[in-house]
Amino acid sequence: MSASEYEVLTAWIDATFTSKERAAKGLTKIVILDTTDSDDNHLLKDENGQPIPWEKMAESLRKKYPVLQQAGLDAFRKVNAQQASLRRSLHPSIDYELVTSAQLEPIFCYHCGFWPAYYKRFPGSQGLLTFSGVGFSADGTQAFFYFSNRCEGLCGTGDYVIMEKRDGRWVIQKEINTWVS
Repeated sequence: MSASEYEVLTAWIDATFTSKERAAKGLTKIVILDTTDSDDNHLLKDENGQPIPWEKMAESLRKKYPVLQQAGLDAFRKVNAQQASLRRSLHPSIDYELVTSAQLEPIFCYHCGFWPAYYKRFPGSQGLLTFSGVGFSADGTQAFFYFSNRCEGLCGTGDYVIMEKRDGRWVIQKEINTWVS
């Protein structure tokens, strides 16, 4: 991942997990999977449960959200052609931990502890956050990425995010919900 991608994700984390929200929910850290969600894992499904092809989904996103730049969508698709590893290069105002799939296997395996075991291992966390790579517009002022956050029970969401660089700072322009439980 590039320094610019880490900058965007850091800004999103800070905007999403504000001090007020953290205090209200008892959040002390964010837990993030150490690899990006790549390729077609984030595609929406049609009424038959089949993935909607990227081209159709991108066209639909552009129609619904005309502010979304085609170059950013193209860059998003390219950067997510394969998984990438995350390093400890995020700098949010809240502590975070990167976790590997290998660390999660003994928690989420068949007959394992699942969410109670997860929260015992990661107390004070929001659940498990996963990011895609970030696509940028040609002029570098718009960023587009996907995240999912899974947590215990009917608690989870997956969203596309459009961010805009204003006065040298990244701000959330739009979050597009794709699923919620």
